[in-house]
Amino acid sequence: MSYALYVRAKNGQNVANDASQLFQKTGFNKLSLEALGWLLIALSTDTNNAKKPTIETIYKHLKGKVSETSETANFTTSYGDDGQSVMLHSDRRTDAILLESLLYIDPNSTLCTKLCKGLQAHKVKGAWKSTQENCFVLIALDKYFHIKEKETPDFVANIWLDNDYCGQHRYTGQTTNTHVVNIPMKAILSPSSNADDNNKNLILHKEGSGRLYYRIGLNYAPSNLHLNAVNFGFKVERTYIAVDDSSHVKKQSDGTWKFKLNEKIKVILTMITTQRRYHIALVDYLPAGCEPLNTKLKGTITGDTESSVSRSKRDVFCCASTKVFR
Repeated sequence: MSYALYVRAKNGQNVANDASQLFQKTGFNKLSLEALGWLLIALSTDTNNAKKPTIETIYKHLKGKVSETSETANFTTSYGDDGQSVMLHSDRRTDAILLESLLYIDPNSTLCTKLCKGLQAHKVKGAWKSTQENCFVLIALDKYFHIKEKETPDFVANIWLDNDYCGQHRYTGQTTNTHVVNIPMKAILSPSSNADDNNKNLILHKEGSGRLYYRIGLNYAPSNLHLNAVNFGFKVERTYIAVDDSSHVKKQSDGTWKFKLNEKIKVILTMITTQRRYHIALVDYLPAGCEPLNTKLKGTITGDTESSVSRSKRDVFCCASTKVFR
């Protein structure tokens, strides 16, 4: 029913009253996130803003279902199956439908840009996982483009670090080309011109029409290489276990490990994240003085040394890997 109202709304019909009646009749318990997204688009056809309270109620509910990072956002829902062969459902399709609905009711929301980035991150070889995903994602991205990119870029971008001019670049027309400005660390760490404040301001100024996309990154090395463990969205744990005798591996009081020479050591490496992530590479360097053993070669070692990936019921993604060295 929600999808039917969505199709009628896309054809220019005012179906706000029908959408409002459907929502009042069913409520949140009987409507999926996709259905709520379609209803928002149907409700947006109201010309006198009489349905604004209903739109705000649904919008508030959706904000409580979103998972945000500094760059991306996504909605997570499941029907208890693989999501495609039975229900034609997927998380990407949900994100795309809700992105389109937000572009109708709140196009200036930062969620729109974050959802767009999240969808782009899931693209593989120019497409998404299924025809359903391709259709709804392209519809949402087309809507996003015509709202956010309606002005053809024709502007000059300037950069300052405090009072120091760092450069400029002119952008003309739609393009995917990038321009990079590198600022050395010594310039960032040099004393500020303001004696009362050592903080510095990085200023970006756009002059002209069009939308400017930019990224600010910082490459640095800590002065002390002995860093305390932190958790900023990823939790990584490493455990060493002796294969033949427990006395071959000992953990010291300062947190370092001591191995017996020429003995086999099993490493259990676990990474946990509570949100959807993209393009992640976990690199675990080999400890000095050790050599890896290929457990698939006959005669190397026996026992359970298989890698495994599991997902808990609390939407905590866990990847556990096991390897052996000596």
